[in-house]
Amino acid sequence: MTRDEDQCYICGDSSPKPKVVVGNRPVSALTNLVFLASLTFTGYCFFAEHKLSLPVTLTISASLLLIRILAEKAVNRNSD
Repeated sequence: MTRDEDQCYICGDSSPKPKVVVGNRPVSALTNLVFLASLTFTGYCFFAEHKLSLPVTLTISASLLLIRILAEKAVNRNSD
């Protein structure tokens, strides 16, 4: 049998269909760009003249990372 045939011309058995494996879909490039820009801005705010405190900077950075991870999981859950 060839790949184009739906069934065997001798015995009539149908050909097995290959399983399609769907991988995780990555978050869009725009989301990654916004995440990196926000993280860069947070770092700048830490070193700027009117500084943010270290706990505030770490909280903002951790929140941004958590939001990005949750967005990626939501995209992958919706694509299944």
